[in-house]
Amino acid sequence: MIKGWTGKRLLIDLSLQKAWSEDIPAGELRRWFGGRGLNASYFSQHFRAPVSPASPENPIAFAVGPLTGTLAPCSGATSIASFSPLSGSPVYSFTQMPGHFGASLKAAGFDQCVIQGKADRPVYLWIDNGEVKFEKADHLWGQETVETTVAVQEEKGDRGIEVLCIGPAGEKQIPFANVIHRLSWTGDRLGLGYLFGVKQLKAIAIRGKKPITLQDPKQFLNLCLALKDQIHKGQKMRKLNEDGALSLLGREDRRGARGAHPWLPTRSEKQWAVSLWANLSGWESCFSCPVHCGRNIQHEQKCLGGIHLEKAWYLGPQIGVHNGEWTLKLHRFCQAQGLDPFLTASLLGRILEGIETGTLAEEDRGHLEDIEDQGEKAFALLRRMIDRGKKEFHLSVPPASENEDLDILADVVSFCMIVVNRLNLMTVSNIIDLIHGATGDALTIQDLHETVSNIRQMESRLQNKKLHWNDQSTLLQLGKGQISQILKKEERRNVSITDRTAS
Repeated sequence: MIKGWTGKRLLIDLSLQKAWSEDIPAGELRRWFGGRGLNASYFSQHFRAPVSPASPENPIAFAVGPLTGTLAPCSGATSIASFSPLSGSPVYSFTQMPGHFGASLKAAGFDQCVIQGKADRPVYLWIDNGEVKFEKADHLWGQETVETTVAVQEEKGDRGIEVLCIGPAGEKQIPFANVIHRLSWTGDRLGLGYLFGVKQLKAIAIRGKKPITLQDPKQFLNLCLALKDQIHKGQKMRKLNEDGALSLLGREDRRGARGAHPWLPTRSEKQWAVSLWANLSGWESCFSCPVHCGRNIQHEQKCLGGIHLEKAWYLGPQIGVHNGEWTLKLHRFCQAQGLDPFLTASLLGRILEGIETGTLAEEDRGHLEDIEDQGEKAFALLRRMIDRGKKEFHLSVPPASENEDLDILADVVSFCMIVVNRLNLMTVSNIIDLIHGATGDALTIQDLHETVSNIRQMESRLQNKKLHWNDQSTLLQLGKGQISQILKKEERRNVSITDRTAS
């Protein structure tokens, strides 16, 4: 097997309560690198048409890249794909989840895990260094995410186990329910909590201790250390190390990048930021990542998992909430119930607008229009939405990144999109060098062009979309991303990190 990968795919059938592994051809790994491409390839091979999200046949696929689980900085992301319930009709969808889950999956011996079927009673999966067990979860059904995580870890006698679980929102099959990992990391904009709830899958617990074989361990180590040193010395890291990605809120607000919806105020208030910062208590980081973009929150005598830039904004000024205390309450409620903070905020914004403009049906308003404080109103509305349980909701999914091709590239090798795309702490050249050090494959820019282009084509076919770009021009331009131009800028701005390491 080529270095950097395990070469194994774990297949799990919840209906039959059986699990087995199969080899992933080396050519498939070399072509897709792992992550998002590996998931798209699997779905393309096994599905000619979309499957209903509620169908037992609808799989949930997790995949990682060749750098996952290594010392490569910022490589802790996991790519997830399924047919999502969010669009009203089955659509192939994908997301990226930060954290430590992918590293544990790799250490357990797998590059990809595909879960199908539906359990006849609540279960959780226990993946222990390659061995899979189906554990009863009746006693966990109804528990919030924090209690579930702690209970599973105590059952297995290991607080170091990585647990991915749903809360009551997923059990009620609310379409915008989410999965929670390490009390803070989430796989957003996919409806994963709904999919787990339909399958009666309460959690996945995983522990791995298998080593990862690299092509040139010494060279790879030197490269990783040099990259981490480069990241630490950057000017952006000074504020990031102090406040996490929350430190970018002021800058993002001033330039209008995170402007609120048209019906709500477009600027945050100092009161909101001050009350938010007063509750910071610690840092949260993905596996092998020097960028601590999450800040833990101490609120009402409880420590919340890391709150991040987008989550704070969407549950704050984005819906007209300018009191940090209410933002924290909303975040904590989403975390405990297992709700997607982005889609929750989107739906809250739509309903709050209806209340303000009087366009919301009177029977749906209740007493909410009598509540003056926007934060209190949003929280009361959110609790009401959860109490209603499974019901059809129409959501507007937040727009994709402007630099979609870089997002695809980051997701292919399971790198953090924020680090690669928004913060620019890792370059395309860095990623090429790291893959070469781990696998021995000498990649070219053309290889990246072809991979990203092919992934886009596969995903478009799975989504039944027409291609709005020319295949040949995409290989050269990569749409808006234009990785070739980015590389030229990098070459003008920096000396190659490989050259620095060699010197």
